[in-house]
Amino acid sequence: MDWILNNLVYIFIFIIGLCLGSFYNVVILRSLSGESIVFPASKCPKCGTKLKPQHNIPVLSYILLKGKCAFCHEKISIQYPIVELLTAVLFCLAFSKFGYSYTTLFVMFWISCLVIMTGTDIKEKVADCNYAIALAVSGLIYLMLKSGLEGLASSVIGAAIGFVIIELIARVGQLLKKGRAMGEADSYLAGAFGAIVGYQHIHLPLFYALIASMLVILPIFWYRKYKDNDILCIFLSAMFIMSIAIHNIYPFQYWTFVLVLITGTFLAYHTIKNLKESSNLSYFPFIPALSTGFLYYILFVLRYYG
Repeated sequence: MDWILNNLVYIFIFIIGLCLGSFYNVVILRSLSGESIVFPASKCPKCGTKLKPQHNIPVLSYILLKGKCAFCHEKISIQYPIVELLTAVLFCLAFSKFGYSYTTLFVMFWISCLVIMTGTDIKEKVADCNYAIALAVSGLIYLMLKSGLEGLASSVIGAAIGFVIIELIARVGQLLKKGRAMGEADSYLAGAFGAIVGYQHIHLPLFYALIASMLVILPIFWYRKYKDNDILCIFLSAMFIMSIAIHNIYPFQYWTFVLVLITGTFLAYHTIKNLKESSNLSYFPFIPALSTGFLYYILFVLRYYG
């Protein structure tokens, strides 16, 4: 009986996640167009025809309509079912990790804000800082509920540390180029993470965000360097990665640390030199990387956060 009840709860949470994901699609689209998220009713973004209830069933409508509008037959963006499924799956993961607790509700709220910010950042390279502020406020409330004034202090300090770290990176990019290396929303979001996890743990979600960024940025970066015939940069990058692997195998050997330091210094020097000489600014979606790092830490790394 308990097994059946538990599965019914998961099904309920999954359906709620699908429905909210469908709403978040509207928020993502209309926050970019400036329309109200309440009125008018859902419509086709291509022809503007008002959708019927059977056209608004999360995921299922997309499959039945074969990814096309029922009226103008234009293709519907794959974003819609992806956001719906992603939200539903993340909600279920949150419940599986934290169960019947107020932490689950907080985590679901954080997931919601991050899904919306990620969607707008990928779609139009913009993100509303108000969602990051909402995350920070919820983090202050959460840690205060969890640990009282001590938690509140940790949250405030963590928010400041997270914000300053990313803002410094952005300012360094501004010194090297004519624009910020990262957007304002990235700094606010890092501050929000600090408010949520506290100053003792802020380095971990940022570390996982760095890994997520590298998984996206490095292949693109290497491809561009290959197109520019910058073989030296590719070689230095490969040597740096190899030195990190060697250091992980022999972590207590002094020479492995020196190897990482030397290869990293040469790679950084070569990259910064090229940044100064190049006039092209490349855009990378850091909001998705920051969100991925934070959620990975909360859902898979953190042993207990209740």
